Amino acid sequence: MTQPFATAVLTAANIADCADLYLGVFNAPPWNDGWEHGAVVERLTAFMAFPGARGLALLLDGAPVAMVLGWKERWVNGWTFHIKEMCVTRHLQRQGAGAVLMRALEDVLRTEGVVSLNLQTLEETPAFGFYEGLGYRKGRVVMLGKTI
Repeated sequence: MTQPFATAVLTAANIADCADLYLGVFNAPPWNDGWEHGAVVERLTAFMAFPGARGLALLLDGAPVAMVLGWKERWVNGWTFHIKEMCVTRHLQRQGAGAVLMRALEDVLRTEGVVSLNLQTLEETPAFGFYEGLGYRKGRVVMLGKTI
């Protein structure tokens, strides 16, 4: 990837700058979620309020073109990081921007003593293969859900 990216730390003060990026990715195929701008800002802001929240964005000409965020949790063998959201603007997908961002996140987390990362994605989407290519593997934990 030869794009002139800058990396920015995401905080509660700047996370709303990623709302349009999030909308453009998750309201398009394969997700087709139907997000509204206010709900996205509320979601991202809430995540950044979690204890141990961390996030990074790739900027191109000052605008976010990729983002990843989640939070640290202490586990038996050390700190783990739960990736809650990760996305790359559609025109840069499959060009290495996501890998650049994920490696930058790993570098930051490694300096903070994080020993593992985990995330959830759908197995039938291109994201699954992307994460496998970065070394992520299916775990033993199964997600359960219930509508109330």
